[in-house]
Amino acid sequence: MIPIPMRFDAFPLLWTLDDVYSPAECARIIADINASELKPAGKNPNYRNQDRVMRDDPAAAEDLFQRLRSRIPKQMGPLSLVGLNERLRYYRYAPGQGFAPHVDHWFRPNPRQITLLTVLVYFNDDFTGGETHFEEQLTETEQFLKTVEPKPGRVAIFQHMVTHEGRPVRSGYKYAMRTDVVYEGDAEIGQISY
Repeated sequence: MIPIPMRFDAFPLLWTLDDVYSPAECARIIADINASELKPAGKNPNYRNQDRVMRDDPAAAEDLFQRLRSRIPKQMGPLSLVGLNERLRYYRYAPGQGFAPHVDHWFRPNPRQITLLTVLVYFNDDFTGGETHFEEQLTETEQFLKTVEPKPGRVAIFQHMVTHEGRPVRSGYKYAMRTDVVYEGDAEIGQISY
């Protein structure tokens, strides 16, 4: 079994890319989200308060992967890059909605594959609030702090176990999408080392 660390110290915790989608593509995706049957994403609105639609869309996941591929690590420790999780989660945050501090969790498509990185795509910036704030205690004396301001076509890629929050939207509506980067080992992947 291949052991997996909680955090890969040889890689950045977070990086961003701009203009991954054009303004016209973002507008089309927002219209599609609004035409969808959105449902509350969490059971506890004090913790996770957003509306969501999930789609298994291999073509859209592959399109996004090709746009990001050159900026995603080809190896994470002993694991090799496979692609993106085809389950795409589209979010709409109304005024007052946000997502309290949390970490993202791994998904295992099969015993040799696991997701290690979150891909968060922003589609608009015509709202106030709604920043994604990262805060992680790395060591007893070192802390990682970073705030990502949403903008159309911006993508944040980060390790799943970095604590982050979607700050509440104050006015307007925030639109985003989340998926994950899948890696594969040459043997069954073991438990995560905490």
